Amino acid sequence: MGQMLESRRRLIRSRGRAMSLIRRASNGAPQKTVDLIGFPRLYRPGEIEGAIQQGDQQVEILNDELVEADFGAPTTGHLLVLDGRQLTVQGARPVYEGAALIGHSIWVRG
Repeated sequence: MGQMLESRRRLIRSRGRAMSLIRRASNGAPQKTVDLIGFPRLYRPGEIEGAIQQGDQQVEILNDELVEADFGAPTTGHLLVLDGRQLTVQGARPVYEGAALIGHSIWVRG
């Protein structure tokens, strides 16, 4: 893979924290959980606009763990458990290096 992926891996693995992403059971599909490492940060005051609220966080994750667990992309309504706190995914944006999906930037609240 490319330099962007390797740089992202180094950052997340060196500064990241353990967390779990949970897809709730629905329409007969069972609940599914994936354990991963992510890098959370609060939004800066200049970034708070639209639906983003003070206290919301952005969490950077790799796609590696999601693929291994056959989890799929994070979406609105999924739960993220970080430091024992349950946060709700408000949205997620895929991160690409060229055509390769290398991670996600998740917007969480809670």
